[in-house]
Amino acid sequence: MSAGGQAMAGDAFEAPVALRWNGVVPEIQSADGAFRLRPRARVQVDGSVTEDSAFPDRNRSGTEVRSLLFGVEGAVKGVSYAVNVDFANHQSNVRNAYLAWRGQAPVGEWELTLGNRMTERSLEGSSSSEATPFLERNVVAQAIIPLKGSYGLGVMTKLYGANWHLAAQVAGDDINNPEVTRDTVTTSVRGHWNPVKSPALLVHVGGWAFHEDFTDRVTRLSRNTFWGGQHFDDALQVSLGAIAGPRTSDGYGLELGALTGPAWSFVEYGQREIAASAGHVTVRAWSAEAGWFLTGEHAPYTARTGAFMRMAPREPVSHGGPGAIEVSGRIEHLDNTDAPQGGLGDAVTLGVSWRLEEWLRVTVNASRWTTENQAGAFIGTDDGESLTTRLQLAF
Repeated sequence: MSAGGQAMAGDAFEAPVALRWNGVVPEIQSADGAFRLRPRARVQVDGSVTEDSAFPDRNRSGTEVRSLLFGVEGAVKGVSYAVNVDFANHQSNVRNAYLAWRGQAPVGEWELTLGNRMTERSLEGSSSSEATPFLERNVVAQAIIPLKGSYGLGVMTKLYGANWHLAAQVAGDDINNPEVTRDTVTTSVRGHWNPVKSPALLVHVGGWAFHEDFTDRVTRLSRNTFWGGQHFDDALQVSLGAIAGPRTSDGYGLELGALTGPAWSFVEYGQREIAASAGHVTVRAWSAEAGWFLTGEHAPYTARTGAFMRMAPREPVSHGGPGAIEVSGRIEHLDNTDAPQGGLGDAVTLGVSWRLEEWLRVTVNASRWTTENQAGAFIGTDDGESLTTRLQLAF
């Protein structure tokens, strides 16, 4: 065979794309790195029990598929993309579905996104449910939230520095339920700064805000917040009541935290101002939480975005290690009483989380809670306990 023939045979043998393993996930990538594609999946199965409520209908137990998400993500010649569909709450919802461009800026890096993407709002509200320390996000992330929810369909831009980041988004209709938010525009911004960033100590300072203008199509505003660190029991919620004729809403919040070695602690405060034809309503919420990794890992926090991320144990079970074991505690408070029929809630939650692998996690949360609702089927003061467990596979 001639030299030319050998070269042609060699070229034919070298595949233009390759299949490689990124952890436990197969990833298709071209030889020059211009094309990447990998699947995404998340399965969260919960078991929950609530006891000692004065209302028998609240004392429930059962199981729930909290999330069943499938999708793909990757990049094509510098343009990254993601499409995820989540089956939860007895319906399917599009989560991330966007194109993103990244590049260098005079102050660091920039990113521009078009499509549906999670809105940055609070520390836990900006973190994936796969990574938050507790089974459910804290009350600031759940209650101080715009009508469109946690995701927004529109344009988002981000700037990243060495110890800070800033994100801004303009979003319109809810991609999953456009009739609810028809013609409503929400503008949001969030930033964080790490004034101390060393191997021994990291300090987090953050803030965020959003503004939404409602059209005449939105005739009433109401949001009930699941309580007791669980999502299974629909009867266990803190009510906002119905606010007639909402015109605008402004939300804002502050974040403060510190991480040192295997220990971490964060405090969040959030407030929402709702202007309506019937008057003005203020919703307030705060949360204080802390955790400790008994196996010595550092808290799963990323200084790039100022949020929690999924982590890998130092010694996973598959390698003969104990995995990562974390104990945590949280206190939270919600005050909707400025609304005509708004309720009040307090909760203390203790948690244990065992991360066997980066993709496999078992968590148990136990909550002692109180509620005081002025509307609905559970009016008056009530208290009880909820115990919730979760098996999570995510990659």
